[in-house]
Amino acid sequence: MYLGAHVSSSGGIENAIKEGDRYGINSIQMMPTAPMRWATKNIPDEDIKRFVETLKGSGIKKILLHGIYLTNLAREDKQLFHLGKMGLVVYLDFANRVGQLIKKNSLDVEILGVCFHPGSQKELNYEDSLERISYGIDWVLKEVGGTQWLLIESTAGTGTNMGRSFTELKAMRDGCKEKGRVGYVLDTQHTYVAGYDWIADMDSVVEEIGETLGYNRVKAIHLNDSMMSFASNKDRHANLGEGKLGDETVSNILHRKEFKDIPFILETPALKSSSTMEKEILHLKELAK
Repeated sequence: MYLGAHVSSSGGIENAIKEGDRYGINSIQMMPTAPMRWATKNIPDEDIKRFVETLKGSGIKKILLHGIYLTNLAREDKQLFHLGKMGLVVYLDFANRVGQLIKKNSLDVEILGVCFHPGSQKELNYEDSLERISYGIDWVLKEVGGTQWLLIESTAGTGTNMGRSFTELKAMRDGCKEKGRVGYVLDTQHTYVAGYDWIADMDSVVEEIGETLGYNRVKAIHLNDSMMSFASNKDRHANLGEGKLGDETVSNILHRKEFKDIPFILETPALKSSSTMEKEILHLKELAK
C-alpha cells in the first residue's frame, strides 16, 4: 500500500524527500515553488540533480506534484489565464526532467504527475468555462512534451468552483485533444461535501469512479476527513477520525481493492506541525493495517 502526505520543500526541494523519509512514508506530495506565487521560471538543473541524488538513498516510491493555488484555467482574463498555464508548464517540465533522471539512474520511483485545481467561473458561463479549462490543459501538454500527466483535482464545489462532480471532471478531460496524458486526483473530503456519500453508500461512489473516470486514470487520492457535513459544498479538512467520515470509513476506503495501486496522500490540519504530523501518520498506518 502506498501511504503518504503533503510535505514541505522549504530550504531546498530535496528536503521534501528527507521529510517523507523522516516520517517513514513511501509517497509524498510536494510543491517545488512557493504555493501562492506565480511560477514562471523552470527549476534549475542543479536543483533537480540534487533532488534525484537524495532519492537514491530514500524509501520514497511515489511523488505527486501539486500546482500552485493561484491557477484558474477557467479565466477569460488573458494575463491570469496565461500565468496559470505557465505555472503548470514549470511543474510539468520539472516532472519530466526528474522522471528522466530517475530512469537514467534506474531508481524504483514514479512521478505521478501534476495535480491542480481546475478553477472557478469568473467572467465566463459554465460551458465556456469547461471549454477554457480543456483548452488550457491542451496548451500546457503541447508546450511540454514527454510522458508526464496533468491531473485534475476534484473540488468541494464551493461557490463557482469547477470540478465538483465526476461527470464534470470527465467533461474537462473529454474536451482535450491530448487526453492521453490527462487524469485525476480525488479528494475524500471534497467528494463527500460535494454529494458523494462515502459513509452510507461507498459501493456506489467507488463504482461511479470506475465507470465515469476509470481507476487507471486516478493517480492519487487525497485522504482527508471532513469538518463539514455531507453535500454542504464547504472545503474544510479534518484530521483522520476527527471529522464526519470517521476512522471506520477512512479504513474502508484504504482497503478498497479498486484502490490497491493508488497512493493515499494526507492533507489534514495535523500536517502543520512536526509533532501532530507524526501522530497523524502513525494513525494512518494503523488504519491501513
